[in-house]
Amino acid sequence: MAGKLASPVFYDVFERLMKDDDGHVRALAALGISRTGDLRAVEQIKKLLSDEYEDVQEATVAALSNLFSSANPPECGKVGISSDELIKMIGDRNPVLRKNTVLLLGEIGAVKAVPAIGFALKDDNIKVRHAVVKSLSMIRTDESIKYLTLALTDENADIRVSAALSLGFIKRQGVSDSLVLLLTDPDDAVRTAAVKALGELDDKTTVHQLVDLLSDHSGFVVTIAIESLSRIGGETARNALVRMLSSHDKEIRRTAIKSLAPFNDIENIILPYLNDPDWAARMAAVEVLGARVSAAGAVPAGRQGSVRVELEKLLDKEEDPVVRKAVEECLDA
Repeated sequence: MAGKLASPVFYDVFERLMKDDDGHVRALAALGISRTGDLRAVEQIKKLLSDEYEDVQEATVAALSNLFSSANPPECGKVGISSDELIKMIGDRNPVLRKNTVLLLGEIGAVKAVPAIGFALKDDNIKVRHAVVKSLSMIRTDESIKYLTLALTDENADIRVSAALSLGFIKRQGVSDSLVLLLTDPDDAVRTAAVKALGELDDKTTVHQLVDLLSDHSGFVVTIAIESLSRIGGETARNALVRMLSSHDKEIRRTAIKSLAPFNDIENIILPYLNDPDWAARMAAVEVLGARVSAAGAVPAGRQGSVRVELEKLLDKEEDPVVRKAVEECLDA
């Protein structure tokens, strides 16, 4: 409660509690004292960047970020929270301190630190490299994007995944070629991340590469490829998604049904799946058809009637209560 009040009255209490034996208490104290905006706390909080517990480290990064944002540049230098000092700390022998320093630089958006952060992609500690990817994705300059694309070649699959997802989330154009190279990565999770990122980028030039992934041995890669093609759209994507409706894999079939929702003239293609043996596939068909019919002008009047007739037939024989409810709601709408 004292931390939420953020009153300077509690400064001395917070300062004492940052040395408490309980890590949870130390974390709350660091956050509390940072909210007071009193820059005297910086030196004490900085000591917790190397705390043994990760939750304390996370709270410390957040606390220092709070103080950095509340101080103007001249004050930052005086209290030892300048980005220049933080950049030097990236070279510390302690990997915990390196990791948290990199994260802090990302939190405060230290553009001048990007080269130093990018250089840390060579760090031999995986957690540090993970922090680098996260930090670069928060800064989002052209230079940080360049280093993020370099992270796509990291020897650790998890870091390649993080870098790919970050690039997709940022949606910066011009990185598709680098992501496409990951579509042949031996790690399933990496290919999945690359496919997802390409879908987020909405780059139509990558449709053919994504279509190729529909035959991937990993079902998860295939389902994400279906979703990405649905997002990008276009005739090539539509035709490929229609072909996936015949998959023997129930999850892939359900995903393919849902993926066709944004496309025109798909009602007659979806109608047969109201009789699919898989209840979830039937549910997906109901949801897609219902959304299409409800959208103004999306379906011609005559075809709307055909859809309603088939939904009424399904309601007469459907035994699954979840599907029945969905059909009823669709017909009511």
